[in-house]
Amino acid sequence: MKIRTYAAVAIAGVVLLGACGSDAKTETAATTAPSTAESSAASTPATGDAGGSIDCKPVKAGVLSVVTSLPGPNFWGTTNAEVDPDAIKSGIEFDLATDIATKCGLTMEFRNEGFDAIVAGQIAPDSYDITLSQVTITEDRAKVLDFSVGYFKSDQGLLVKAGTKVASWDDVKALKIGVQASTTAEYYLTSGEVPGWALDGVKSYPDLATAYAALNAGQVDGIVIDTPINLGQASNSGGKLEVVGQFKTGEEYGAIFGKGNGKKEIFDPIIQGLIDDGTVNALIAKYLGGDPSTVPFIDVPAS
Repeated sequence: MKIRTYAAVAIAGVVLLGACGSDAKTETAATTAPSTAESSAASTPATGDAGGSIDCKPVKAGVLSVVTSLPGPNFWGTTNAEVDPDAIKSGIEFDLATDIATKCGLTMEFRNEGFDAIVAGQIAPDSYDITLSQVTITEDRAKVLDFSVGYFKSDQGLLVKAGTKVASWDDVKALKIGVQASTTAEYYLTSGEVPGWALDGVKSYPDLATAYAALNAGQVDGIVIDTPINLGQASNSGGKLEVVGQFKTGEEYGAIFGKGNGKKEIFDPIIQGLIDDGTVNALIAKYLGGDPSTVPFIDVPAS
């Protein structure tokens, strides 16, 4: 969802921007991850080749060096409060990275970087092997980065306090909506460049934790962000929050590699294999606490 600058984006045939993540700027110490068998339930075991038979040409001997941007609830840890890499031992992308490392016969280590720097291609490509940070694949970003095959589909979802009735776009327009700054949600709802999407009085917050706190405090009526992210927040709310609808954007997450450095050719087959054998779907089912396909779509009028 997160972007530094707005570029042409579109629904129905125009280029989509976006990807999700935080705006954390400070890198923290790398963390050696346990094996997936240690960090995940038995339903999502490590699927690595015996002995890690794939030569992944790591930038650091014996290590799969991973970059992400925290917080990443349910992708890296399970809550917005988890921003210390040393404390994170679970999550969709944490487990996915560990499975990829297993395929390569490596130990997974990851570090925290600012999301804007990640999607702008400002992280030195010789300092990491792969980035997993809920980054939406866009043509604009692909000018400076290489993306993997898509591993996660995501539309925009609306999180509200339980009991809030929302069934149409007119209902959405009656709400005060909050978004995370520099996300596609902010772009759709405030730029005026996507037909029908612009809303009055949208409040932008520097990170998701602040946005969710504003919702809980009644400062806004709803938060728009990727449906799976909002589903995770609803799951962690003890029934106080719910995702009442979503808006079709066709967004899809991909891993990031340095432009033209050959990592895409190495890791695409591994990621595709983890999709094909059901590993990715099992991780999604484990951590989201809800199936995005069950959330009703709300049509956004073209004008």
